[in-house]
Amino acid sequence: MATITDVAKKAGVAISTVSNVLNGVKYVSPETTKRVLEAVDALGYVANPIAHNMKSARSNMIGVIITNFSRIFFSSVLRKCREIAEEKGFQLMCIDTNDDFNQEKQYVGMMKQHRYDAIILDTVADLDDRAYFTYLKNLSPGGKKTAIICLERDLAEYGIDSVDADNFGGAQKAVGHLISCGCKKIIHIAGTTNSWAAECRARGYCDRIRMEPGAFENIILGDFSPQSGYDAIKQLLASRSARINLPFDGIFAANDQMAVGAIKALQELHIRVPEDVKVVGFDDTFVAPIIDPSLTSIHVPGTAMAQAAMNMAIARILDDTLPSAQQMVPTELVVRRSTDITACLPKTFVNW
Repeated sequence: MATITDVAKKAGVAISTVSNVLNGVKYVSPETTKRVLEAVDALGYVANPIAHNMKSARSNMIGVIITNFSRIFFSSVLRKCREIAEEKGFQLMCIDTNDDFNQEKQYVGMMKQHRYDAIILDTVADLDDRAYFTYLKNLSPGGKKTAIICLERDLAEYGIDSVDADNFGGAQKAVGHLISCGCKKIIHIAGTTNSWAAECRARGYCDRIRMEPGAFENIILGDFSPQSGYDAIKQLLASRSARINLPFDGIFAANDQMAVGAIKALQELHIRVPEDVKVVGFDDTFVAPIIDPSLTSIHVPGTAMAQAAMNMAIARILDDTLPSAQQMVPTELVVRRSTDITACLPKTFVNW
Protein backbone atom coordinates (compact mmCIF):
# COMPACT_ATOMS: atom_id res chain seq x y z
CA MET A 1 0.00 0.00 0.00
CA ALA A 2 1.37 3.38 -1.02
CA THR A 3 2.26 5.90 1.67
CA ILE A 4 2.37 9.67 1.65
CA THR A 5 6.16 9.33 1.47
CA ASP A 6 5.84 7.34 -1.77
CA VAL A 7 3.62 10.05 -3.23
CA ALA A 8 6.10 12.77 -2.28
CA LYS A 9 8.97 10.89 -3.91
CA LYS A 10 7.09 10.24 -7.13
CA ALA A 11 5.93 13.86 -7.39
CA GLY A 12 9.35 15.18 -6.42
CA VAL A 13 8.02 17.30 -3.54
CA ALA A 14 8.16 17.37 0.24
CA ILE A 15 5.74 15.34 2.33
CA SER A 16 4.32 18.60 3.71
CA THR A 17 3.49 19.71 0.15
CA VAL A 18 1.50 16.52 -0.45
CA SER A 19 -0.34 17.15 2.80
CA ASN A 20 -1.09 20.75 1.80
CA VAL A 21 -2.50 19.62 -1.53
CA LEU A 22 -4.69 16.87 -0.07
CA ASN A 23 -5.97 18.87 2.91
CA GLY A 24 -6.11 22.32 1.34
CA VAL A 25 -4.17 23.79 4.26
CA LYS A 26 -1.84 26.10 2.27
CA TYR A 27 -1.61 27.38 -1.28
CA VAL A 28 0.26 25.15 -3.73
CA SER A 29 0.90 26.17 -7.33
CA PRO A 30 -1.29 24.57 -10.02
CA GLU A 31 1.71 22.85 -11.59
CA THR A 32 2.80 21.24 -8.31
CA THR A 33 -0.77 20.33 -7.42
CA LYS A 34 -1.12 18.57 -10.78
CA ARG A 35 2.06 16.52 -10.16
CA VAL A 36 0.91 15.50 -6.68
CA LEU A 37 -2.55 14.43 -7.84
CA GLU A 38 -1.06 12.48 -10.74
CA ALA A 39 1.24 10.68 -8.29
CA VAL A 40 -1.74 9.94 -6.01
CA ASP A 41 -3.66 8.42 -8.93
CA ALA A 42 -0.69 6.45 -10.22
CA LEU A 43 0.07 4.92 -6.83
CA GLY A 44 -3.54 4.46 -5.74
CA TYR A 45 -2.77 6.34 -2.54
CA VAL A 46 -5.63 6.61 0.00
CA ALA A 47 -5.21 8.92 2.97
CA ASN A 48 -5.80 7.50 6.44
CA PRO A 49 -8.54 9.71 7.89
CA ILE A 50 -8.33 8.13 11.34
CA ALA A 51 -4.64 8.88 11.67
CA HIS A 52 -5.22 12.37 10.36
CA ASN A 53 -8.03 13.01 12.80
CA MET A 54 -6.04 11.66 15.75
CA LYS A 55 -3.22 14.00 14.87
CA SER A 56 -5.53 16.97 14.48
CA ALA A 57 -7.56 15.94 17.56
CA ARG A 58 -10.74 16.33 15.52
CA SER A 59 -13.00 13.62 14.13
CA ASN A 60 -15.48 16.00 12.44
CA MET A 61 -18.20 13.76 13.90
CA ILE A 62 -21.19 14.96 15.89
CA GLY A 63 -23.55 12.49 17.52
CA VAL A 64 -27.24 13.04 18.24
CA ILE A 65 -28.80 10.73 20.83
CA ILE A 66 -32.56 11.09 21.27
CA THR A 67 -35.09 9.18 23.33
CA ASN A 68 -37.18 7.54 20.62
CA PHE A 69 -37.44 7.82 16.84
CA SER A 70 -41.17 7.10 17.06
CA ARG A 71 -41.78 10.62 18.44
CA ILE A 72 -42.43 12.62 15.33
CA PHE A 73 -41.39 15.88 16.97
CA PHE A 74 -37.77 14.81 16.47
CA SER A 75 -38.06 14.61 12.68
CA SER A 76 -37.71 18.38 12.25
CA VAL A 77 -34.93 18.48 14.85
CA LEU A 78 -32.87 15.80 13.12
CA ARG A 79 -33.39 17.27 9.65
CA LYS A 80 -32.09 20.64 10.80
CA CYS A 81 -29.12 19.10 12.61
CA ARG A 82 -28.14 17.20 9.49
CA GLU A 83 -28.54 20.28 7.29
CA ILE A 84 -26.23 22.33 9.52
CA ALA A 85 -23.72 19.51 9.83
CA GLU A 86 -23.44 19.26 6.06
CA GLU A 87 -23.04 23.02 5.72
CA LYS A 88 -20.25 23.09 8.31
CA GLY A 89 -18.38 20.00 7.11
CA PHE A 90 -19.35 17.62 9.92
CA GLN A 91 -20.70 14.09 9.72
CA LEU A 92 -23.74 13.33 11.85
CA MET A 93 -24.69 10.09 13.59
CA CYS A 94 -28.30 9.95 14.88
CA ILE A 95 -29.46 7.20 17.22
CA ASP A 96 -32.23 6.61 19.75
CA THR A 97 -32.17 4.92 23.16
CA ASN A 98 -35.78 3.67 23.26
CA ASP A 99 -36.03 5.52 26.61
CA ASP A 100 -33.45 3.14 28.07
CA PHE A 101 -30.80 4.73 30.30
CA ASN A 102 -28.42 1.79 29.95
CA GLN A 103 -28.63 2.11 26.18
CA GLU A 104 -27.94 5.82 26.47
CA LYS A 105 -24.79 5.21 28.50
CA GLN A 106 -23.59 2.63 25.97
CA TYR A 107 -24.07 5.02 23.06
CA VAL A 108 -22.34 7.86 24.89
CA GLY A 109 -19.44 5.48 25.64
CA MET A 110 -19.28 4.39 22.00
CA MET A 111 -19.15 7.98 20.76
CA LYS A 112 -16.53 8.79 23.38
CA GLN A 113 -14.44 5.81 22.25
CA HIS A 114 -14.65 6.96 18.63
CA ARG A 115 -13.60 10.48 19.64
CA TYR A 116 -16.73 12.34 18.53
CA ASP A 117 -16.23 16.09 18.69
CA ALA A 118 -19.65 16.67 20.25
CA ILE A 119 -22.77 14.81 21.36
CA ILE A 120 -26.22 16.39 21.36
CA LEU A 121 -28.06 14.39 24.00
CA ASP A 122 -31.71 14.10 25.01
CA THR A 123 -31.01 12.25 28.23
CA VAL A 124 -33.38 9.97 30.14
CA ALA A 125 -31.23 10.01 33.27
CA ASP A 126 -32.86 10.66 36.63
CA LEU A 127 -33.23 14.36 37.31
CA ASP A 128 -30.86 14.22 40.29
CA ASP A 129 -28.18 11.91 38.82
CA ARG A 130 -25.35 14.31 39.59
CA ALA A 131 -22.60 11.74 39.12
CA TYR A 132 -23.71 11.01 35.55
CA PHE A 133 -24.02 14.68 34.60
CA THR A 134 -20.56 15.36 36.03
CA TYR A 135 -19.25 12.44 33.96
CA LEU A 136 -20.81 13.96 30.82
CA LYS A 137 -19.24 17.32 31.55
CA ASN A 138 -15.78 15.78 31.82
CA LEU A 139 -15.76 13.47 28.77
CA SER A 140 -12.16 13.59 27.55
CA PRO A 141 -11.15 10.51 25.56
CA GLY A 142 -7.42 10.50 25.03
CA GLY A 143 -7.17 14.02 26.39
CA LYS A 144 -9.55 15.31 23.69
CA LYS A 145 -12.68 17.00 24.95
CA THR A 146 -16.03 15.74 23.70
CA ALA A 147 -18.59 18.52 24.04
CA ILE A 148 -22.01 17.61 25.42
CA ILE A 149 -25.06 19.65 24.45
CA CYS A 150 -28.19 18.74 26.38
CA LEU A 151 -31.47 18.83 24.49
CA GLU A 152 -34.83 19.27 26.28
CA ARG A 153 -33.26 19.65 29.72
CA ASP A 154 -31.36 22.44 31.46
CA LEU A 155 -28.02 21.14 32.77
CA ALA A 156 -26.30 24.52 32.90
CA GLU A 157 -25.66 24.07 36.62
CA TYR A 158 -23.28 21.23 35.68
CA GLY A 159 -21.50 23.41 33.14
CA ILE A 160 -23.23 21.63 30.23
CA ASP A 161 -24.61 23.68 27.33
CA SER A 162 -28.39 23.22 27.19
CA VAL A 163 -31.30 23.94 24.85
CA ASP A 164 -34.85 23.61 26.13
CA ALA A 165 -38.36 24.71 25.21
CA ASP A 166 -40.68 26.56 27.57
CA ASN A 167 -42.62 23.41 28.40
CA PHE A 168 -43.94 24.73 31.72
CA GLY A 169 -45.25 27.94 30.19
CA GLY A 170 -46.65 26.09 27.19
CA ALA A 171 -48.62 23.76 29.45
CA GLN A 172 -50.05 26.75 31.31
CA LYS A 173 -51.17 28.21 27.98
CA ALA A 174 -52.80 24.93 26.98
CA VAL A 175 -54.79 24.62 30.21
CA GLY A 176 -55.62 28.31 30.26
CA HIS A 177 -57.02 28.01 26.75
CA LEU A 178 -59.21 25.04 27.71
CA ILE A 179 -60.51 27.02 30.69
CA SER A 180 -61.27 30.01 28.45
CA CYS A 181 -63.24 27.62 26.21
CA GLY A 182 -65.48 26.76 29.17
CA CYS A 183 -63.86 23.51 30.32
CA LYS A 184 -64.34 22.75 34.01
CA LYS A 185 -62.93 19.22 34.28
CA ILE A 186 -59.58 19.01 32.51
CA ILE A 187 -57.46 15.87 32.55
CA HIS A 188 -53.80 15.57 31.59
CA ILE A 189 -52.31 12.63 29.69
CA ALA A 190 -48.66 12.84 30.71
CA GLY A 191 -45.52 11.58 29.01
CA THR A 192 -42.93 9.14 30.32
CA THR A 193 -41.65 9.60 33.86
CA ASN A 194 -38.00 9.90 32.75
CA SER A 195 -38.73 12.85 30.44
CA TRP A 196 -37.88 16.33 31.68
CA ALA A 197 -40.21 17.81 29.06
CA ALA A 198 -43.07 15.63 30.33
CA GLU A 199 -42.28 16.60 33.91
CA CYS A 200 -42.40 20.32 33.07
CA ARG A 201 -45.62 19.96 31.12
CA ALA A 202 -47.27 18.10 34.02
CA ARG A 203 -46.13 20.78 36.48
CA GLY A 204 -47.47 23.50 34.19
CA TYR A 205 -50.82 21.70 34.05
CA CYS A 206 -51.01 21.43 37.85
CA ASP A 207 -49.91 25.03 38.38
CA ARG A 208 -52.62 26.42 36.10
CA ILE A 209 -55.38 24.09 37.35
CA ARG A 210 -54.72 25.16 40.94
CA MET A 211 -55.53 28.75 40.00
CA GLU A 212 -59.18 27.78 39.41
CA PRO A 213 -61.50 27.58 42.46
CA GLY A 214 -62.83 24.07 42.94
CA ALA A 215 -60.77 22.60 40.09
CA PHE A 216 -59.31 19.13 40.41
CA GLU A 217 -56.13 17.54 39.05
CA ASN A 218 -56.32 14.28 37.16
CA ILE A 219 -53.12 12.99 35.55
CA ILE A 220 -53.03 9.76 33.57
CA LEU A 221 -49.60 8.42 32.71
CA GLY A 222 -48.90 7.77 29.04
CA ASP A 223 -45.70 7.13 27.10
CA PHE A 224 -45.98 9.72 24.28
CA SER A 225 -47.40 7.09 21.87
CA PRO A 226 -50.85 7.37 20.20
CA GLN A 227 -51.77 4.02 21.76
CA SER A 228 -51.22 5.34 25.29
CA GLY A 229 -53.54 8.30 24.62
CA TYR A 230 -56.13 5.95 23.17
CA ASP A 231 -55.87 3.53 26.11
CA ALA A 232 -56.12 6.34 28.68
CA ILE A 233 -59.49 7.49 27.35
CA LYS A 234 -60.84 3.97 26.87
CA GLN A 235 -59.99 3.13 30.47
CA LEU A 236 -61.51 6.32 31.84
CA LEU A 237 -64.72 5.72 29.90
CA ALA A 238 -64.89 1.94 30.31
CA SER A 239 -68.22 2.06 32.13
CA ARG A 240 -71.53 3.09 30.60
CA SER A 241 -72.16 5.60 33.37
CA ALA A 242 -68.83 7.32 32.64
CA ARG A 243 -69.76 7.63 28.98
CA ILE A 244 -73.13 9.12 29.84
CA ASN A 245 -71.85 11.44 32.57
CA LEU A 246 -68.47 12.40 31.20
CA PRO A 247 -65.90 12.79 34.01
CA PHE A 248 -63.99 15.37 31.94
CA ASP A 249 -64.72 18.00 29.31
CA GLY A 250 -61.14 18.92 28.40
CA ILE A 251 -57.98 16.96 27.62
CA PHE A 252 -54.46 18.31 27.65
CA ALA A 253 -52.06 15.71 26.23
CA ALA A 254 -48.31 16.03 26.65
CA ASN A 255 -47.77 15.56 22.91
CA ASP A 256 -49.77 15.49 19.69
CA GLN A 257 -49.49 11.74 19.24
CA MET A 258 -51.26 11.02 22.54
CA ALA A 259 -53.85 13.68 21.70
CA VAL A 260 -54.53 11.94 18.38
CA GLY A 261 -54.97 8.62 20.19
CA ALA A 262 -57.36 10.27 22.65
CA ILE A 263 -59.46 11.77 19.83
CA LYS A 264 -59.64 8.37 18.13
CA ALA A 265 -60.96 6.77 21.33
CA LEU A 266 -63.54 9.55 21.81
CA GLN A 267 -64.77 9.16 18.24
CA GLU A 268 -65.20 5.40 18.64
CA LEU A 269 -67.33 6.10 21.72
CA HIS A 270 -69.42 8.65 19.75
CA ILE A 271 -68.22 11.52 21.92
CA ARG A 272 -67.89 14.70 19.88
CA VAL A 273 -64.77 16.85 19.67
CA PRO A 274 -64.96 19.77 20.39
CA GLU A 275 -68.68 19.89 21.24
CA ASP A 276 -68.50 17.42 24.17
CA VAL A 277 -64.76 17.32 24.90
CA LYS A 278 -62.07 19.76 23.83
CA VAL A 279 -58.51 18.54 23.21
CA VAL A 280 -55.11 20.26 23.19
CA GLY A 281 -51.83 18.59 22.21
CA PHE A 282 -48.22 19.67 22.45
CA ASP A 283 -45.39 20.11 19.87
CA ASP A 284 -47.61 21.17 16.94
CA THR A 285 -46.26 18.44 14.68
CA PHE A 286 -47.39 17.86 11.09
CA VAL A 287 -50.32 15.67 12.23
CA ALA A 288 -52.01 18.54 14.11
CA PRO A 289 -53.51 20.36 11.10
CA ILE A 290 -54.45 17.22 9.14
CA ILE A 291 -56.31 15.16 11.73
CA ASP A 292 -60.10 15.56 11.80
CA PRO A 293 -60.91 17.63 13.75
CA SER A 294 -57.68 19.57 13.40
CA LEU A 295 -55.77 19.68 16.66
CA THR A 296 -55.12 22.71 18.81
CA SER A 297 -51.52 22.39 19.98
CA ILE A 298 -48.61 24.15 21.63
CA HIS A 299 -46.06 24.94 18.95
CA VAL A 300 -42.48 23.98 19.83
CA PRO A 301 -39.94 25.27 17.26
CA GLY A 302 -37.91 22.10 16.74
CA THR A 303 -35.77 23.66 14.01
CA ALA A 304 -34.87 26.55 16.32
CA MET A 305 -33.86 24.09 19.04
CA ALA A 306 -31.73 22.16 16.56
CA GLN A 307 -30.12 25.36 15.28
CA ALA A 308 -29.25 26.44 18.82
CA ALA A 309 -27.89 23.00 19.77
CA MET A 310 -25.72 22.72 16.64
CA ASN A 311 -24.43 26.27 17.07
CA MET A 312 -23.47 25.47 20.66
CA ALA A 313 -21.81 22.22 19.61
CA ILE A 314 -19.70 23.83 16.90
CA ALA A 315 -18.77 26.78 19.13
CA ARG A 316 -17.72 24.37 21.87
CA ILE A 317 -15.66 22.29 19.42
CA LEU A 318 -13.80 25.41 18.31
CA ASP A 319 -13.31 26.83 21.79
CA ASP A 320 -13.88 24.69 24.87
CA THR A 321 -13.04 27.58 27.19
CA LEU A 322 -16.34 29.34 26.47
CA PRO A 323 -18.69 29.68 29.46
CA SER A 324 -21.59 27.24 29.47
CA ALA A 325 -24.65 28.45 27.60
CA GLN A 326 -28.36 27.88 28.14
CA GLN A 327 -31.16 28.78 25.75
CA MET A 328 -34.90 28.38 26.19
CA VAL A 329 -37.03 28.70 23.08
CA PRO A 330 -40.57 30.07 23.48
CA THR A 331 -43.72 28.05 22.86
CA GLU A 332 -46.94 29.30 21.27
CA LEU A 333 -50.60 28.24 21.30
CA VAL A 334 -52.01 27.37 17.86
CA VAL A 335 -55.81 27.16 17.98
CA ARG A 336 -57.61 24.73 15.69
CA ARG A 337 -60.98 23.03 15.60
CA SER A 338 -60.43 20.52 18.45
CA THR A 339 -61.13 23.36 20.89
CA ASP A 340 -62.97 25.89 18.73
CA ILE A 341 -65.83 25.00 16.41
CA THR A 342 -65.44 28.29 14.55
CA ALA A 343 -61.63 28.12 14.20
CA CYS A 344 -61.71 26.69 10.66
CA LEU A 345 -64.78 28.56 9.35
CA PRO A 346 -64.57 31.63 7.09
CA LYS A 347 -64.89 34.84 9.08
CA THR A 348 -68.13 35.74 7.30
CA PHE A 349 -69.73 32.60 8.79
CA VAL A 350 -68.46 32.93 12.36
CA ASN A 351 -71.63 34.61 13.67
CA TRP A 352 -74.10 32.22 12.06
